[in-house]
Amino acid sequence: LSCLFAMTSGVILPVTPVKRPPCGSIESDSNESLSSCRTAPSSGDRSDFGRVHRLFEDPLEASPCSLLQERLLEREVESENERLVYWESIFVVLPCFSGYAALFGLQHEVKVRLRIADDSSQASHHFGAAVSCLYLFCLIFRIAHKVVFSSLNPRVRVHVALSCMMVSMLVMSVVVLTFECYDLYWVIVSYSLGGAAIGSFESNLLNCLTPFGHETKRLAILGIPLGVNTILIGGFFIMGPPLQVPVTTVFAGVAALNLTGMIVFAVWIPPRGEAVKAGGVNELVADCKGCRQWLPALWHYPLAFAVDTFTLAGFSPGLSLYVYDKEVVEVTESVVLETKAFFAFYNTANMLGGLCGRWLSYRLRQRHPVAYVCFSLLGALLLVLREPVLAPAGAFLVMLGDGLIYGTISRHVDSVIPQEFNLIAISYWLFIGDVGSLIGSSLISYLRDWLVT
Repeated sequence: LSCLFAMTSGVILPVTPVKRPPCGSIESDSNESLSSCRTAPSSGDRSDFGRVHRLFEDPLEASPCSLLQERLLEREVESENERLVYWESIFVVLPCFSGYAALFGLQHEVKVRLRIADDSSQASHHFGAAVSCLYLFCLIFRIAHKVVFSSLNPRVRVHVALSCMMVSMLVMSVVVLTFECYDLYWVIVSYSLGGAAIGSFESNLLNCLTPFGHETKRLAILGIPLGVNTILIGGFFIMGPPLQVPVTTVFAGVAALNLTGMIVFAVWIPPRGEAVKAGGVNELVADCKGCRQWLPALWHYPLAFAVDTFTLAGFSPGLSLYVYDKEVVEVTESVVLETKAFFAFYNTANMLGGLCGRWLSYRLRQRHPVAYVCFSLLGALLLVLREPVLAPAGAFLVMLGDGLIYGTISRHVDSVIPQEFNLIAISYWLFIGDVGSLIGSSLISYLRDWLVT
C-alpha cells in the first residue's frame, strides 16, 4: 500500500513492512496517512496515477481513498473547463441578436414600406401591436421552450432558435419587402418567429456555456451589444448615403449571418458539459416543485431587469425611432445631420454603453442589480427631453445600466443556483425581464403621441 501511495505522489520511497490501518479507519490525528490518500499526482508522472486509479475501478476494492481520487479527477476536469475560454461563442450570440435588432431597430423602415404614417391613426397602432409580437413571443418562449421543444436538449434548442431567427429574416426580406405582401399578418409572423427565437436561444445558450466558466460567458454576452449594434450602427450606415443599401438586403444579410452562427456553434463549441437533459413537462413540473432550492435566492433580482428592459424597449431605441423620424435631425443651431447618420452616432454611444456595462459587471464587487437601475432611468429621462445633443448620452446610460444588470444577474445565477436548476433559473430571470419589454414596446406609439403632441 505504501508503494501505491508513493506512486500517487510521484516520489520513490523505500518500502518498509510497516502495517498501516485502512483508509476508512484513519484516526483524525493520523495526518500522514490521510495526506497520502489526498495527494494529487505530479504533472510529470500521470501514468503512475492512472495505474493506481485503475486499481480502484473494481467496485469490490472501492474505498474512501478511491472516492477521494475520483473527486480529485472531477475537480481537475472542472478547473480545465474554467481555463478553456471559448471566445467563438461571441459569433454564436452576435447573429441572433443582430436579427433581434433588425426587428426592433428597423421597424420604422418597415412601417414606411407598408405606407403607414407616424400618427395616432388606427393603422399606426395596429402596426405597433404587430411589432409587440416580438416581445410577446419572447416572453412566452422563455418558459415554453421547455415544453414545445421537450424532446430536444439545450444544445439542439440553440440550433432551432437560430433557425427560427433565420426564417423570420427571410419572411421579412422575401415575402414582405421583395414580393410586397403588405398584409400585417406577415409582419406578425416575422416578429413572432423572432420573438420565439430569442426566447428559446438566450437561456439555452447560457445553460450550455455555464460549465465553461465565467470567462467564456462574459465573452459570450459581449456578443449581445455587438450583435445589436451591427444593425443599429452598421445597418444604418450602409442604408445612408453614399451606399444607400436597401433594407431588404440588410434583412437577407442577417439571415445568412444566423446560418453562420449555427455552423460556428456546431463546429467550435463542444457539446460536453450540458447541465440539463431533455425532459418536457415533467422536467418543468420538477423544477417548479424544487423551487425552494433556487427561487428564494433569485426571485427579486429579475425585478431590476424588468425595469431595465422597459427602458430599452420603450425608449432606446423604441421611442427615439419615432421622435427623430424626419429627413434630418437638427443637433444644434449650426449642426444638422441626415437622420441615418444621426442614428449611427446615437447607436455608437449605445454600443459603448453596453460593452462597458457587461465588461464591468464581471469585475466590480458583486451587489444587487437594483443599484444600477439609476443608470437606466437617468438615460430614459435624457431621451424624454427630446434634445438631440443629449440623446447619445441617454442611450449610453440606458445600455450601461443594461450591461451591469445583465452581467450581475448572470454571475449571481452561476454562483448560488444549483446546476440542475440553472436552466429554469435563467428562464425565470429572462421571463420577468420580458414583461418589462412587452410593456415598454406596447407604449411606444402612445408615448410618441404624448411627447410630440
